[in-house]
This record gives sequence, structure tokens and C-alpha cells, in this order.
Amino acid sequence: MNGFVQDLRYGWRTLAKSPGFTVVAVLTLALGIGANSSIFSLINAVLLRPLPFNKPDNLVMIWERRASGDANLPISAHEFAAWREQAPSFERMAIIRGDGFNLTGAGDPATIAALRVSAEFFSVLEVEPVLGRTFSPGEDQDDNHVIVMNAALWRTRFGSDPDIVGKAVTLSDRKYTVIGVMQRQCVGDWLNADPDVWLPLDLPDEERRVGRHSNNVIARLKPDVTLEQAQAELAQVAERLEHQYPNNNAGHGVKIDSLHDAMVGNVRLALLVLFGAVGFVLIIACANVANLLLTRAAGRRKEIAIRTALGASRLRLVRQLLTESCLLAVMGGGVGVLLALWIIDLLPKIKAVKVPRIEQIGIDGRVLAVTLGLSLLTGIVTGLAPAMRSSRFNLSQALNDGTRTSAGHGRRRIGSLLVVLEVALALVLLAGGGLMLKSFVRLIHVDPGFDPHNVLRLDLLLPGPRYAKPQQQVRFYGDLIERLKALPGVEAVGATTQTPLRPGDNWSFFSIEGRPAPAPGQESAAAMRSVNSEYFRVMRIPLKRGRYFTEADARIALPVMRFFEQQPYPEHYNEPQPAPAVIINETMARMYFPDDDPLGKRIRIIASPWLTIVGVVGDIHHSGLNAKPNPEMYLSDLQQPSGSLAVMVRSSGDPLMLAAAAREQVMAVDKDQPVAITTMEQIFSDSVGGQRFNMLLLTIFGALALGLAVVGVFGVINYSVTQRTQEIGIRIALGAKASDILRLVVGQGMGLALVGVGIGLAGAFALTRLISGLLFGVSPTDPITFSVVSLLLTGVALLASYIPARRAMNVDPMVALRYE
Repeated sequence: MNGFVQDLRYGWRTLAKSPGFTVVAVLTLALGIGANSSIFSLINAVLLRPLPFNKPDNLVMIWERRASGDANLPISAHEFAAWREQAPSFERMAIIRGDGFNLTGAGDPATIAALRVSAEFFSVLEVEPVLGRTFSPGEDQDDNHVIVMNAALWRTRFGSDPDIVGKAVTLSDRKYTVIGVMQRQCVGDWLNADPDVWLPLDLPDEERRVGRHSNNVIARLKPDVTLEQAQAELAQVAERLEHQYPNNNAGHGVKIDSLHDAMVGNVRLALLVLFGAVGFVLIIACANVANLLLTRAAGRRKEIAIRTALGASRLRLVRQLLTESCLLAVMGGGVGVLLALWIIDLLPKIKAVKVPRIEQIGIDGRVLAVTLGLSLLTGIVTGLAPAMRSSRFNLSQALNDGTRTSAGHGRRRIGSLLVVLEVALALVLLAGGGLMLKSFVRLIHVDPGFDPHNVLRLDLLLPGPRYAKPQQQVRFYGDLIERLKALPGVEAVGATTQTPLRPGDNWSFFSIEGRPAPAPGQESAAAMRSVNSEYFRVMRIPLKRGRYFTEADARIALPVMRFFEQQPYPEHYNEPQPAPAVIINETMARMYFPDDDPLGKRIRIIASPWLTIVGVVGDIHHSGLNAKPNPEMYLSDLQQPSGSLAVMVRSSGDPLMLAAAAREQVMAVDKDQPVAITTMEQIFSDSVGGQRFNMLLLTIFGALALGLAVVGVFGVINYSVTQRTQEIGIRIALGAKASDILRLVVGQGMGLALVGVGIGLAGAFALTRLISGLLFGVSPTDPITFSVVSLLLTGVALLASYIPARRAMNVDPMVALRYE
């Protein structure tokens, strides 16, 4: 131990005497270690840290699967009832559905997020409230007006009132009694939701709505029951449901996932790719520091020779040199932790990054342990080769001043190998970053089918009691739209139930007049939206055939739809009265009318009257720019009123300049009506936030690797020029031209770079296939990207070689040979 402390003291004094070398080495390692620590802390929070529940491995999510695809779909409440009754593999099971309410009477009106859940929800998760209680058995059997409040809402809106339990709050004009307060981090994150309140679901009413697929299911497995056993059991229940409900459950399967996998499945690949990328950056940083240590060791040969002559063993020398490199790595790790803290603080603030549990990212014991271990491993890796090389030499030659050149040959070989490694890894990272950059450019240049520029979005949710009747909803939106139209700078005002590029969709089955009814499970389906007559003009969605809606369409039938009642419409809604209008998109026209003109054809949605197709509009990427357009049908909002509409305002200038005035107009119509305001450009930007995040990090890591590789090439060539000064002086004295010297030095650097590029291309062809799931419109072996990054890396390597070559060309042979 005394010897180790002595090594540390000596190593510290030695590094302190070379501050330039120490700072460069520490900062180089800090970049690599800090990047690894920050990404590992993200992986730790998202992938490694267990969910904050009792026995989280027993928690699962249950989805519906259709025979026609592999997407996880929401379920109908009658399926939940069958699973709960007929699947003994589960201890408890709960049904959940997202909702929203307007909160009034507690500061400014605000729209809050809610989860409607069955009574077993909190017992499935096995969590306890901070105050009060959770739902009791039976509270989901009726329309009970009780809520469990999120602790964040309790603090911000109610001042952490300790007597909140038992008090009433107003949600969408209805009084609800607070029965408990729950910490947010206990529930909510796993659903990628942030509920402000939880309400009991009216389960009997939901179960009567057979075919309404709008719910999710969470369950807790019994001990020792595997996912495979539970999956097989639920599959048997699904078969029985298919026979019991042939019109609703034909082709409906079941998929069960662990709660953790359901939460992180979409980001796992991206995080692992980023972790691999920062690993490459660290290896390149290690190679650079190893080269620095080799260069420094060459200057310490006399010191090491004297220590050997005084009796130091080779093991003692290696231990001393490794101690110094580990000191450098630990200092680099310390600075890297500071860098990681800055990155960790920055990541959750990037709003467009949709990573579950990202707000839980932090430096904990596991991250510190990994960082320390990584630092020590880095110190050993970077210092081992220089230590072994420096401790192996001929003592008499080392003490002779005339052996400087011969002593540098081994160092140059090792340095050259390290540079080849750096260039190869840098090319792999540049290829990955280039592919992500090209993919992102392709994605943002996809025509969304609408013009997002200069459009303000007002998101409103009308409270049920005050706007229970369709006429009241129509009157509110009609008054608001007229007021907004009168504002200066407003060109047009539209409204829709579904905003493009926002999550969620409303699919519905429909039948086509004159065609035979499809077999159960083979029904035609399309996404359905209600829009006003100006919506298509506001969003600049092109009309391909037919016409848009007119005000006259609203007078034909109001309302059109009777959702999920499974009853035929009254006869007077059909013949001889004219049929209401519907507009479809091009995808729906191609899919269901491939050889016919859809204009004038009639369709029936669930139990609606017959609807006449009056127009065909262009496709919109509603689900995302990287998703194909869905078949869509549009109803007039006057025929199918809704209490939840997004009002779209097209302005002649910056739409945010209208935000304050638009809010005032909402309050003028109803002073208690909250409104959320954003722009379509921001929604467009947020929709590609995940791809932008992946692209940005990979590009940054690629650029960092490129910079480190260039420094490595420069360092090796510069050292080579220094060691070969006498040789270059002799060549010049014998008549070598400047171009010959340039060719000699640059040729050495380019040789190393080209070998590295060749190895890197082979590695990139193999490794970039791993990110194919993150790419859009780009092959993982895109030849253009590979060619560009190869030329880029070769070009900067040429520049890094040219600078020391210029110095070699200016060597004075008299000065170079004077020592000889």
C-alpha cells in the first residue's frame, strides 16, 4: 500500500510538471467518459431501473391483435370482462382509458388530463396514496363522482392543502369529491401519460358498448406464472369470444407484454445504438491518449533507463506508468461526470424528445460505479501499451543519446495501428450519423398533405353539462369562429376533431351501398373525422374531385351518427330525404373504389343513414410523416357535432401574434372555457422530435469522432516528422525537392487513413444494418452516404497530414545535421 501511495504521489508530481499534456489528455478522456456516462444514465433510467412498484416483473399490459396485422390495439370492455373472469393466471386486472376535463374554481381555467380506471387499478399496481384512499370495490359500477388527485396538481393548484380529502372540485361543470392524493411517479409514467386525476370507470356502461375499442388493460400475474402461460390462456379466451361475438370478435387475438417492455419498446433500439456510438467515441479517445502517452514515454526514456539502472524492475516501471495513466483517466472521469450532469440536465428540457421516464434520469450510485469502473478501465487500456513498450528496451542503448531515431520505430508502429483504429471507428460513426441525417432530411421533406405554416391551433374541450346538446356545441363553435374571422390578419378559420400529426385516431367500420355485407372480421374500416366547411381551405388540403362541404349540407340531417347503439336509424333519416354528405381521401378512394368513381356512391357508418360521397381530397399523414396515409372519411361538424374540436386559424403573418387575441375571443364567448394554443409548425416539428434527437446525437458523436481521429493522424505524423528530422535533412542535402518531402510525409498519413477507411467501410456495412429500424427512405448501406463520409474523412486526414508536411518541407539541412 505504501508503494501504491508513493506511485500516486510521484505520478501526480510528474503530471503537474506537464500541464499542457495533462489538460489535453484529461479533456480528451472527459469527452469520451462524459458522453458514455450521460447516455448510460439515460439507459439506466429507462431500461435498467425497475419500475417503482412492488414486484414489477409481474405487471403486464394486454392488447388486442387483429389477424391482418401485428399492431397493439385497444380493447373493448366486454373483452376485459371475459379475461378477468376466465383467466386464472392473473391476480388482478384493471381497465383504463384516457380522458380530459376542464378544471375551474382553482385559479385560471385549465384543461387537465385524466385516466378513467376500474376499481382494481391501484391494487394492481400495489401503491398507496399520500392522503386519503383509492377506489373501493364497486365504485366502478356506477357514475360515481369521486377522484384521486395527482400530487403535482394538489401542490400547484391547491397549495398542498392537507384537508383536500373530502372537498369538492369542479371538473367540466360537475362536482367531484377528492378521496385521495397519489404521487405521480408511482403511476402514469408507464402509460406515457401524465394524468392529473384518476376517476372510476362506469364499467357496466362500458361493457354494454360491445365493439368500442378505446381501452387499455393492465394486470398483475400470479407468482410463478410466465408470460407464455398467460398468453396461451388468453388465446383460449379469445377463441371463445370469437364464437360468442362473431360480428365483433372475428379475427381478434390477444397480445401480452411485460409492463416494462410495453413502456420502453419503441426507444430500446435507439438508446442501445447511441450507447454503442459513445462507446466508439471513448475507444477513439483512448487511442488518442495512448498515442500521447507513447510520445511522452519516448521523451522519458532516459528517466526510465536511470530508474532501471538503479534497480527498478520492469513490473515496478509498468505499475508506475499505469498509475499515471489511471490518474489521468480518473481526472478525465471527474470532468466527464460534470459534463454528464450538464447533458442530463439538458435532455428532459428538449420537449420533442419522447422518451419514457426521461425526467427520472440522474447520476445515482450505479452510474457513478460504472463511470469509476470505466475510468479505471480506460486508464489501463490507454496506459498498458505505452507502459509495456517503455519498459522493454536495451539499457545501454537507452543511455546513448544517438539512438533517438531507432527508438522511435516501435512507437511509430503502435501509433500507426492506433490511428488506423481511430479512422475506422470514426468512419463507422460518420456513416451512422450520415444515414440518420439523410433519413431526417428525407422525413422532413415528406409532403404532409397540408400546409402547416401560419396556422394557429386552439384546442378546446366543452364541458358536458353546459354543452350537452349538439345545438349548444354548434352555437359555441359558430360564435367563436365568427369572432376569430373578424380579427385583423385572419384569413380563414377551420375546425376538426383530429389534428394532423397528433396521436390518436377514430376508426369506424362502414358498408358500401349495393355491395354484399363482408364476413365478420373482414369489415371495411377508415379513420373518421368531423370538420367544418372551411377546414380544407385553412389547411390547404387539395380537392381532387367533387366539392367541399357547404352550409347546405348541415340542413339535410342533424345529427348523422348514433355511435355504438347498434340500432337502425329512424326511417325518416333515409329515403326520400336527401342523404347527408361525406368526403373521403384518395387512399380510401383507391382502396375501396379501385375501378369506379366514388362520387355519388353511398356509404353507411355503423348505424348512420346513408351518406353520399361528394368529394375526394388529398391524403394527409395523420399518424406521422413516416407512416403511410390511412383511408379517411370526413363528416361535417354541423352534421356530427363534437364538444372537443381543434380550431385552426390561418393568418397572414406570424400566427403567435394572434394568440392573445384568440384567447380573449374564447373568454368572450365563455369566460370559464380554457384553451390550449400552439402552432401547426410546432406540431410538425414535435412530430419528428424523436428522429431529430437520434440524428443530432449520432451526428454530434460522429463529428466528435472525426475531430479526435484528425488529432490522432496529426499527432502521429507530427511525431514522425520530429523523429525523422535528421533523415529529412539528409534527403534535402542529397537533392530531394520540396514536393518529394511533401509526398513522403503526406503519403505516410494518407496510407494510414486509407487503411482505416477501408476497414471502417467493412465495419460500417455490417453495423449500420442495426439501425435500419431508425431510418426512413434510406438504405442502411446507402452508397452515396458511404462515399461522402469516406471522402470527408480522407480529406480531413489529408489536411492533418499536410500541416506537419509543410514543416518538414522547411527543414534546414544544416540545422538538422548539426548534431551529427
